[in-house]
Amino acid sequence: MSQNASGTASSNRPRGMSRVMFRTLAAAHAFIYRRGMARKMGQMQQVLLTTTGRKSGQPQTVPLGAIREGDGWVVIASFNGADVHPGWWLNMLANPNVTLQVNDQVINTRMQEITNPADYERIWNAVVANLGRYATYRKKTSRKIPLGWLRPI
Repeated sequence: MSQNASGTASSNRPRGMSRVMFRTLAAAHAFIYRRGMARKMGQMQQVLLTTTGRKSGQPQTVPLGAIREGDGWVVIASFNGADVHPGWWLNMLANPNVTLQVNDQVINTRMQEITNPADYERIWNAVVANLGRYATYRKKTSRKIPLGWLRPI
């Protein structure tokens, strides 16, 4: 996987998955979600996150797991433990105003990265308690997996 000048990979999808396959699966999941199915992943709430593409300027929607935190939701940029951040995370860094769909509710939110070490560990532990496989993602990668707090605006 090639890297650009900032050290991030130029392709932000898990190895072995083509761009077409990745986008097709994400679109299929979003289609199913919007019809009232596939809204839980274990104990974790499934959400649809819509960001603005940092290169295209177009809306990009991805299905994600999220946990409730205060008046908002936390999304986890694990990317299955890949060594690069997912594209949706990079989009949120470029433009933190995003739309979140939780079940039938669509919420305009602003992302704040969780950087306080105590808050990060508390929330990370809640993530792992909800879906244990996130612990394996942390072991697979050398990068710190970002947590984004999405609060209504």
